[in-house]
Amino acid sequence: MDVREEAQVAEALARTVERFGGLDVLVNNASAIQLTGTAATDMKRYDLMHGVNARGTFMTTKLAAPYLAKSANPHVLMLSPPLDMKEKWFSPHVAYTMAKYGMSMCVLGFAGEFRRDGIAVNALWPRTTIATSAIRYVLMPPMPSSARAPAPSRGTS
Repeated sequence: MDVREEAQVAEALARTVERFGGLDVLVNNASAIQLTGTAATDMKRYDLMHGVNARGTFMTTKLAAPYLAKSANPHVLMLSPPLDMKEKWFSPHVAYTMAKYGMSMCVLGFAGEFRRDGIAVNALWPRTTIATSAIRYVLMPPMPSSARAPAPSRGTS
């Protein structure tokens, strides 16, 4: 599904709840990335990053919240960085950092807003680069030596 499309998100959530009887956890992992400076960032890519990262996170969480509120132990997890307003995080790729920080700001806002409903909201940000297909496409060459391979898929049972 496309996390920018409200109808697709609503349908996916409804089908999930129908299939599994409820919703306990929402993981906002969808992200668009382009690590370019301002002059090299075309507006179509800017819109994609903000549409997927910040808007997609906001909308998916908004639509999932009523289902999560019915769970005994609901959680929302964002894969987004800690908010650090140092120039070094923005200057190499302003558009991407803004889009990812939009997700992080959702964490702070949702945590406070949904606390009364018993919905925990947290963020996860790996300490090292994970060499996913998207990251290999964006960073290669060269992949940072600190990058680690993603965990192998275990399939489903």
